[in-house]
Amino acid sequence: MTITVVGLGKIGLPLAVQFASRGHHVFGADIDAGTVDEVNRATEPFPGEAHLQQRLAAVVGGGLLTATTDTAGAVSASDVVVLVVPLFVDGEGVPDFGWMDSATGDVSRGLRPGTLVVYETTLPVGTTRTRWKPMLEQESGLREGVDFDLVFSPERVLTGRIFTDLRRYPKLIDALSPRGAERATAFYQDVLEFDERPDLERGNGVWDLGSAEAAELAKLAETTYRDVNIGLANQFGAFAARQGIDVYQVIEASNSQPYSHIHRPGIAVGGHCIPIYPRLYL
Repeated sequence: MTITVVGLGKIGLPLAVQFASRGHHVFGADIDAGTVDEVNRATEPFPGEAHLQQRLAAVVGGGLLTATTDTAGAVSASDVVVLVVPLFVDGEGVPDFGWMDSATGDVSRGLRPGTLVVYETTLPVGTTRTRWKPMLEQESGLREGVDFDLVFSPERVLTGRIFTDLRRYPKLIDALSPRGAERATAFYQDVLEFDERPDLERGNGVWDLGSAEAAELAKLAETTYRDVNIGLANQFGAFAARQGIDVYQVIEASNSQPYSHIHRPGIAVGGHCIPIYPRLYL
């Protein structure tokens, strides 16, 4: 296959490298010319991602990964397009789709019949169906489910260990049509490898959740669970400190039965994702 990954950030670039390492030709599209130049020189543009530099050098040197600022041109030559462009929220928690709208417009201008389009950026429920489908159809003149297939498949990885997490966790997918779901399942089975997970009744691999909305909610549910429980642990920690109680002893005691999974308290709720994604759920 020829694949375009739109957005060469901390998630997109490792994904592009992963796809290329499976023998496919990959275009990495980004609006930052500096990032594009670094990737084409086989130099990682950001530090800290395990194994990225070695794997990047191998796929660029082997002619399997090429970076470009011409997103529409790359899309027009591709069988699959995967978008991993940032979605922000403002101070009130309202999503700002500016960068994603722009990237979707670029994809639309290059979209050709037969293409599989996948969004991996975490989204509010319903966005794939009510925002991206009409935008792609209107600007391309093509029909979803007939001329192209549209899929949501949330990234579920932690920066710094992305290649490990791609193997460790099930890949959640679903599409707006049964054909799209079949194509997305086949695509991810091809470009990813999965560790054995005997703890999962369903087994590790590609999981079809039945609707794009279910896949969107799954990502928001797991991250909102994390946010709420980190906040709860921090509240227990603050209360225990005021009362002169050892909160760690309390947590150990509480977690000694199977229905309690209290986290260890820390400083606020940090990271790139957990403070943001519950806002998309709200």
